Amino acid sequence: MDPGDAATEIVSAAASRLCLDMRFLSRAVLSLRTAVEPGEGRPFCDGRTVTFRHDTVITSFRNEPNSVTRDLAHCVLHCVLGHGSPGNPPETDLAEDMLVEYVLDCLDTPHTSVPGRDDRMFACERQFAKAGAPSADLLSQVVRDTSPWQLESHRKMFVRDDHSRRGALDDSVWRELSQQVMAEVEGFVRDDEGRTGALMSILRIRNRRRYDYRSFLRKFMASRTVVRESQTEFDPIYYTYGLSVYGNMPLIDSLEQSDSGRVEEFVIAIDTSGSTMRGPVVRFLEEAFDVLRQTHAGRGANLHVIQCDDMVRSDDVVTCEGDLRRLVNGFELRGGGGTDFRPVFDYVDRMVEEGGFRDLRGLMYFTDGFGTYPTRRPRYDTAFVFCDDRYRDHEVPPWAMRIVVRTEDIMGPAQTPNTQ
Repeated sequence: MDPGDAATEIVSAAASRLCLDMRFLSRAVLSLRTAVEPGEGRPFCDGRTVTFRHDTVITSFRNEPNSVTRDLAHCVLHCVLGHGSPGNPPETDLAEDMLVEYVLDCLDTPHTSVPGRDDRMFACERQFAKAGAPSADLLSQVVRDTSPWQLESHRKMFVRDDHSRRGALDDSVWRELSQQVMAEVEGFVRDDEGRTGALMSILRIRNRRRYDYRSFLRKFMASRTVVRESQTEFDPIYYTYGLSVYGNMPLIDSLEQSDSGRVEEFVIAIDTSGSTMRGPVVRFLEEAFDVLRQTHAGRGANLHVIQCDDMVRSDDVVTCEGDLRRLVNGFELRGGGGTDFRPVFDYVDRMVEEGGFRDLRGLMYFTDGFGTYPTRRPRYDTAFVFCDDRYRDHEVPPWAMRIVVRTEDIMGPAQTPNTQ
């Protein structure tokens, strides 16, 4: 048989075996064409076609019958996980390969299993522990600091495709396919004996909803229009005459006007435990005050900035641009202890009872970690803003709103600090 025809038959059989092994990947596998070219080299995917070299296919198949199926699964998972960006730095390429190989080793299906599984899983789990989450961007930071000899060892273990010949993925298509795979995996969980856990964790990160926290700020701080009776314009004579004659029908209803002179108040509590960084806090305060100024133009609003770790450290009141400049220019995080949300609520509740707040609209707690929540719902709106680059799950009480953002959402990608 011609080598090209033999290689094509091997690749076609590999696609069929992959669909049998991983039914949840079938649609993704069938969304990619396969092609075989003359020569030797690793396979590559341009987002539409996975291209193999027939000499390498035949040699690999003779040495390890599962190798071609494994290579195809590797390329398909790159697409499903959104790893198609061409021109990545070497540490990102290796991080993506490690994630994909770890998923395949966890799944350990009959036609994708290849020798060296235990060594690969051990290496990945050590790096994941340092990164904090199975995410390519976090893992690449760990890889960047790895010694040269270990990097070379990892490349031999994990690299299976040629990233230099990648093409850009159609993100909308592959994001939809990724969500479909996630739904399929959730239905497959009963039969997998826990093998899909790694894939689900990475898919949750891939498909995590991105929030526009500025839009959230605008909604949370939106000005209320409070309407009340106008005592100066209301004439009670006709009003009471109608009631006396008709019982429950006043001749002229009361006039109403908006309470435009009211000054609304907000609290931003800053978690100052040891892991909180100054940059995102300052940027968040600037954004919050800017939103407050826009949504309350002509009305007035006061912003209390409370710093707290396991106790309240400071309370600064911002009423104008000058107050904000003075606060952020010399801003220092005060605290560094553990995280406990309760002292802020106790402090604010006490101020409300003592008349320190006249019209408290809401409290927004900016934090990057886990803390102890109050047991009772406060009398004002409450939101927790979690600045978390490690993709953790944050549960809040049912009475509180929650939004999870990354540092780059606040600072912008160019200014995102190292998260190690």
